[in-house]
Amino acid sequence: MQRKSPVCAKPVLYIGILIACLSILASGCGNGKNGSSSENPLKIALMITPRGLNDKGFNDYAYDGLKEAEKKYNIVGTVIEPSTMQDHEASLRFFAGQKFDAIIAVGVAFTDTIRKIASEQPELNFYVIDSDIDEGNIRGISFREDEGAYLCGCLSARISKTGKVGFIGGVKIPVIERFAIGFRNGVLDTASSSEIVERYISNDFSGFNNAEEASNLAQEMYHSGCDVIFPAAGASGLGVISAAVKTRNYVIGVDMNQDSLAPGLVLTSMLKRVDLVVEDIARSLSQHGDPASVKRSYGLKDGAIGLTDFQLSFKVVGEEIIKELGRIRKQIIDEKIITGKRESHK
Repeated sequence: MQRKSPVCAKPVLYIGILIACLSILASGCGNGKNGSSSENPLKIALMITPRGLNDKGFNDYAYDGLKEAEKKYNIVGTVIEPSTMQDHEASLRFFAGQKFDAIIAVGVAFTDTIRKIASEQPELNFYVIDSDIDEGNIRGISFREDEGAYLCGCLSARISKTGKVGFIGGVKIPVIERFAIGFRNGVLDTASSSEIVERYISNDFSGFNNAEEASNLAQEMYHSGCDVIFPAAGASGLGVISAAVKTRNYVIGVDMNQDSLAPGLVLTSMLKRVDLVVEDIARSLSQHGDPASVKRSYGLKDGAIGLTDFQLSFKVVGEEIIKELGRIRKQIIDEKIITGKRESHK
């Protein structure tokens, strides 16, 4: 990979660009402890979803990973935050022309645009988190969400008093279906007579940023008898937590540790450590300079998927269930439990 000219360290900036309606956060150079030579820092851009920062979820994690990579490796990081989904092509096109070594996109919403721009910029490497894409200079980085979602399903089935639990997805796409399948398998393997209500917020990517609609949907599900809901809907999941508080029911957080948002009602959070993935991409590129060196799939075994420690929900969940989940986790890692697609349940 061709390394670029040095860029001096600088504090985080906010730069408005009218043509792309952008909110940009630019950060300074890393210290080069483990990375490439200090004269040739890598320039890496992270493109998050519109209004993604402060979502207490996926985008915040990705940003944390970029900042951590700057501390450890010799990179210059820039965050691209389009103000709306309508201008993401203008945003990406502008930054693709800024001579980055790599652009990391958070989520599959940008895939079609990336395909278009990647063909125009064959020397620029693109990494799409939450995608299985593998085309030319575009590489997808996926999670094995079904592994963590399976544990959430087991927990939900053990906690539920009504035998009716719910799943809310942002939009029905492969990554969210992996959540849903893992959750469904975990519930039914634990209590085969359970009823699972599955709903989606939207038919488009707005479903990941509509907390109000998620709250309304969750309240309907709680009132219908669901007493635990697991959302996989990005920032919309905050609306499900709000609904759990209003109805005094249980919810499972997602992506980041959301346990403190409703202590005792958030049973646990399924961690999806996109911060580790962003950091790992930066590490691989900084140390090896080879796009093919970047790891493509992450799960429980990698520490990139997991549950929080039940510190705030211990009185509800209890030691017995926590130990049981630990045993199941080991069985998943040892490949003794199939968490993904399958024909039937025991």
